[in-house]
Parts: sequence; structure tokens; C-alpha cells
Amino acid sequence: MTEREQWMLKRKQKRIRLIQIAKYIGCSISLLSRWECNTCEISKNKLDKYKQFIEIYKSD
Repeated sequence: MTEREQWMLKRKQKRIRLIQIAKYIGCSISLLSRWECNTCEISKNKLDKYKQFIEIYKSD
């Protein structure tokens, strides 16, 4: 399992939607989707924020 797949699995287990992360980072949903599907790259800054959001996310 790749690192991308591991992060996507963590995101889905916490029931985090891409729109939530996209708003937090300030990027498009499609960018995150394409990154998770391994069809594009994102900047280190955006990747760090993506991971940070998943790590600190607490559901309501």
C-alpha cells in the first residue's frame, strides 16, 4: 500500500470529505482527488496541510 493510499484510507475512516480539506488548504477538490489517485503531484506545503487536517480532525 502506497503512502497516498494510506492517507486516503485514514481520511475515509474518519469520514472526512475532500471538500473539507480543500477549504482548509485553499485548493480545489479535484486537485486532492487527482493526488489521491496518483495522477498529479501537489506542493509540499499543501501535502503537509492535507496530512495535518487528517491528523487533527475530530468529528462532531
